[in-house]
Amino acid sequence: MARKPEPAATGSVRMGPISIFTLVIVICLAVMATLALTTARADAALAERQASFTSDDYANERLGQAFLAEADAVLASARATGLGPAEAAAALAGELDNLAARAANAAAADGHTLQAQANGSAISVRIDAPSGRTLAIGLAVTDDSELSISYWKPSTTWTEDTSDTLWMGA
Repeated sequence: MARKPEPAATGSVRMGPISIFTLVIVICLAVMATLALTTARADAALAERQASFTSDDYANERLGQAFLAEADAVLASARATGLGPAEAAAALAGELDNLAARAANAAAADGHTLQAQANGSAISVRIDAPSGRTLAIGLAVTDDSELSISYWKPSTTWTEDTSDTLWMGA
């Protein structure tokens, strides 16, 4: 009886390792897709908040420039009548309430607030946006009865968010 020769052992690939490898790759792709989606949503929220802050900054700047122009117009009329620096500063301080009221009405349309106060020949103005963006302006009447800008500082009011509680341990 003749024996049949056994076929030579060939390297066969079993389906078990390929299935496990494919499963691991699919799980990794699903995790990466979830992370990409989460990052995209966080980036979109950050971009919207930045756009809101930028919009409020420009609105504050616009209101500050309008107030500065009206205050300069008051000083220009005081110069035209021949008033000296002290009298021009007093005229501006006397008109400051009217200027602040007009500017506050314009600011209120956007939800902004404006406060102005005089201290001698110095005027300080604060414009607040609903988002917490603030513009602080310092003006002074010079010896030429003109306005000079002492400071023009945009900033953000920070409020601590204590709504999240961290795990404090066992």
